[in-house]
Amino acid sequence: MNETPVSHAENTSVATAYRGRVARDYDEARFETPQGRLFSELELQQLNHAARRLERGARVLEVGCGTARFSASLARQGFDVVATDPSADMIEVAAGKCAGTETLRFERMEGGDLSFPNEAFDFVFAIRVTNQTESEEYALRMIREMIRVAKRGALILVEFVNRQRPLGKRARSVRLSFGQIGRVVQDSDCSVVSRHGVLVFSQSVLDRVPDVLVPWWGRVERLAARGFWPWASRGYVLLRKR
Repeated sequence: MNETPVSHAENTSVATAYRGRVARDYDEARFETPQGRLFSELELQQLNHAARRLERGARVLEVGCGTARFSASLARQGFDVVATDPSADMIEVAAGKCAGTETLRFERMEGGDLSFPNEAFDFVFAIRVTNQTESEEYALRMIREMIRVAKRGALILVEFVNRQRPLGKRARSVRLSFGQIGRVVQDSDCSVVSRHGVLVFSQSVLDRVPDVLVPWWGRVERLAARGFWPWASRGYVLLRKR
């Protein structure tokens, strides 16, 4: 495992949140239930929507990899993946889980201060990260960093908790909007390839669905997201750098 020093501009809300047992138990706490597995499937569907556009062997960067569910999936598909996270404990858990995966390596790094050169990757993505940053300003800075390290013609996938959601509960976590991402695009010489949403009926509703009905609920969610994605709990914007 290759570690780099944490930046002085460290996003402490992420770096300190996933330590020790929290990091070790992360997957079990979130993805071992039928509801958690469905959420993960919906997320992977969005990731694979972008990955299908890549050539085999493309160089990929994940910002905020956690336990590397997404990076491991892409490495198995034949991509050359670098997975970063600010939490040393998360990196340790992820590296242990993915030991022996030759096309996947890990680095400890802040999303808002990536230590890669300009135009280094064919695909850059972040899922379940922007809402865990310390501020809206930091989340947008992270997105700009993702764009900076992407090659010309590369894809960038940004996921966020959607502040445009009607009747959404007030929360401390950072929320962004499709409009904000659009303004970053205008300032960064990118174009929007696609926009999607996940969990039109929210995670809290999903968590209350009886286990036996989860497969049926997944079909409802996917159908609803086709027409009501702008108001889903989680937004996904796929960009291409010009």
